[in-house]
Amino acid sequence: MIRLPRSRKAAAPAPRPNVNVKALPVLALAGRAVLTFRNQETGTHMTVRIKQWRDKQDRKVRLPIYSVEVSLLGDRRSGYEYAGTLFSDTMRVKPGRGVSFDSRLGRVLVWLVAAIQNPEPLRGRVALFHEGRCCECGMPLTHPESINTALGPVCMRRIEERLRRDGGKVNIAELFATVPM
Repeated sequence: MIRLPRSRKAAAPAPRPNVNVKALPVLALAGRAVLTFRNQETGTHMTVRIKQWRDKQDRKVRLPIYSVEVSLLGDRRSGYEYAGTLFSDTMRVKPGRGVSFDSRLGRVLVWLVAAIQNPEPLRGRVALFHEGRCCECGMPLTHPESINTALGPVCMRRIEERLRRDGGKVNIAELFATVPM
């Protein structure tokens, strides 16, 4: 019996974050965000899917209500678990059935709302990634600039208009500046 040598794979370097943490409030509440948070110290990660509700009669009308699903293992074997509902107008959360604020999913839900309200403490501690789809419409991103911002060009214009209309003095260029290494 002849033994073939096993190929040894070198440990792959950790992927570089592709989204600026400052953009978290905009991306998370864009409409169809799928974001992965990686703890820089421990290397653990979680993926969060945040989907905005729409009116049942007029599907174009967006409601200030979001469903939050979390995948804690990240291996897609267990899939996403429904964590609860986020109300963006008051930034209040309602845990899903069987989820308490003391449970793991409940703590993630509370942490996520705090991170959306103030992403500054995450800088340097948590890396933020997206899956290559627009965080507003869910379409695949192909343009390099769109991949860096997690929003397609049309959706980016919509977000800019929405921020201006809401009276926000947010500098879009600063939010989506490339992530420092």
